[in-house]
Amino acid sequence: MAKRLPSRRQTGPPSNSRASKKRPTLRRSTKSGQHKGRPKRSAPSGGTPNLWVGTALPGLEDLLKGELDQRFKDHVTHVPHSKGGECHFVFGGRSRALLSLRLCHVLSLRRDFRVARPRTLLSPEHLAAIVSDLKTVMEVTPAEKFTGLRLDAAGSDSPTMQRLGSQIAEKLSLPFANDTGDLVLALRPGETGWEVLSRVGARPLGTRAWRKVDYRGSLSGTVAAALVELSRPAPGDRFLNLMCGSGSILIERLKWGRAKMMVGVDNIPQALDASKHNSTAAGLRDRIKLLRADTRALPFAEASFDRLCADLPWGQSIGTRESNISLYRDTFAEAHRICRRGGKFVVLTQDHRSLDALEGVVERGWRLLGERSFAQRGFRSRCRVYERSD
Repeated sequence: MAKRLPSRRQTGPPSNSRASKKRPTLRRSTKSGQHKGRPKRSAPSGGTPNLWVGTALPGLEDLLKGELDQRFKDHVTHVPHSKGGECHFVFGGRSRALLSLRLCHVLSLRRDFRVARPRTLLSPEHLAAIVSDLKTVMEVTPAEKFTGLRLDAAGSDSPTMQRLGSQIAEKLSLPFANDTGDLVLALRPGETGWEVLSRVGARPLGTRAWRKVDYRGSLSGTVAAALVELSRPAPGDRFLNLMCGSGSILIERLKWGRAKMMVGVDNIPQALDASKHNSTAAGLRDRIKLLRADTRALPFAEASFDRLCADLPWGQSIGTRESNISLYRDTFAEAHRICRRGGKFVVLTQDHRSLDALEGVVERGWRLLGERSFAQRGFRSRCRVYERSD
């Protein structure tokens, strides 16, 4: 049976159900959940349990849930919810510890109001609860200076929503800037009334501070972190990022934990420059070796690497369907040569047809461990994980 939410996170008439008075039990421990091989992290000290929502790209929710369990398993209680692309959970540790999540695109504090329509949220009791939540998320990132409040809701330009936004902003001593505000309050219908989500940070959590230079087709930090997780990393890895672009995968791999060797290759100078700038901003430049090389003829000995990742090119701006098929085939052959037996190769592309056209060819010597698709920037990407089998 699904556990009820803590009573402090529900605002409205009390339920007559005995179960509604129960609070989920959050186990306390001096150790946080650890991914096998992941560097140890200190467990967050106990705090008031709050209900949080972590938003992931649709198709990557299970990875976010796994990250929560691995890092904070003694402090997290998952809460069932029908909304796709989200993980709802009660967290009893320090709120700032959640800022370390690599697979969470947006992090919000959730409060449920048992009301039929948003107009009721204008009551002093409900306004005070919303303002309290916004102050809580502002304290999670105290160094950030918010420029204004923005409502994210259907009908946000209606008189009721405008009045609600203005009154909340006034209590926070912020302007109500519904087009440009960076303190975001989302309102949406819930199962028993309305859910109000207060976003953490002036930017989504998935926006990386180290990204100083964008390169065409650069992966977001959360997607890069997902590819790293799917590669099943280990501290002793020799890791190679083919077609490294702006360096997102390399940086996220080192944010995961240490590696024996980190190498990124690309044959475009502008891409390597972007990787240099971003890895420098991340404080990781001296731990990454960047080389200009063609992925079809790499300057490495056989079985030089344990983990490989590649964000394969796609689309007419990169190449034709025929040239992509040829590139994919040759890249797989070269990856097979330099990957040790039992090593992993993670590939991502939006050109599904080119990858499908090579089934039975690129997979020679590889065993397909899994495949998933997820949405990003309006496109549907496909990710496959292979293991070298011979």
